[in-house]
Amino acid sequence: MKKIFTSLTLLGVFCLMFSSGCQQQQDESPKPGVVEANPTYIHYFGEPPYETEGRAFARVGFLPRKGNPGKIRAIPLFLFSEQDQLRQILDRLTSDKLFLPQNGELYSPFPPELKVAVTTREDRTVRLSLTAQKDWSAADLQAAVNVMIETAVQFPEITKVRILLNGQPLAQMPENGFAHNPQRLTAVGDPALVMLLGNWEKGAESPKEIFVEFDRPVTVKSFQLFDKKGKKIEGEYFTSAFQMAVVVHPADPGRFQEGTMLRAEWDVVDTLGRANKGESTLPLNRVEH
Repeated sequence: MKKIFTSLTLLGVFCLMFSSGCQQQQDESPKPGVVEANPTYIHYFGEPPYETEGRAFARVGFLPRKGNPGKIRAIPLFLFSEQDQLRQILDRLTSDKLFLPQNGELYSPFPPELKVAVTTREDRTVRLSLTAQKDWSAADLQAAVNVMIETAVQFPEITKVRILLNGQPLAQMPENGFAHNPQRLTAVGDPALVMLLGNWEKGAESPKEIFVEFDRPVTVKSFQLFDKKGKKIEGEYFTSAFQMAVVVHPADPGRFQEGTMLRAEWDVVDTLGRANKGESTLPLNRVEH
């Protein structure tokens, strides 16, 4: 399978998986790709892939587990700006474009239209001011608090997190703020398929490319894509920048429309040796650029 260095414009498509609002920095002269990973990313996902132009930052966010919202699990996130990285991550985690793995392991505890303001203080404390129009269940609120605490303390300049909801400090918050608690954290399991994404150019009737997104960087040992009748999708198959997706350039793109059901079969392994082999039938989602 070929590898490609996808442009930063299309990397915005990849960021839809666990992230909205990807930012990019332009440079007049192309430079060798650099992906800077912090220790938390390396702990959960190993060394990041070094196959994109420009500069990117490998970080993590957290999400709660279905059926056990008191426990949270890391997910990989790639940023293109060094500024306000905690705010960038929280914006992605609370976005309505947060796409979750198809295995149903994780869920979003955040209500619609939640707004988060980030303010830092000199004593290595960050204040998160939340504005929510809808009430949270106690379980979802606690899960969201756990997510925000552990997401924030991956940054070495932060050791305490103070959280205000609609202007009021949370009743359960310690006087000096919340701190890291390893008992909240669970291990990362095997790689999972996230979604199928079609890339339509503006005004086009058919997708130029199909992205089969995984929940982390993976090495693809084998991959095939079929239509609902079991016929293999002919065309060119690539792996994407950050190794987060298989990209298909279909030989006959006119066969595909938004919502077309396709079956993916895969055999992948991540950087730390966690493997997954399986198949799934999913609808084709649409994005335009």
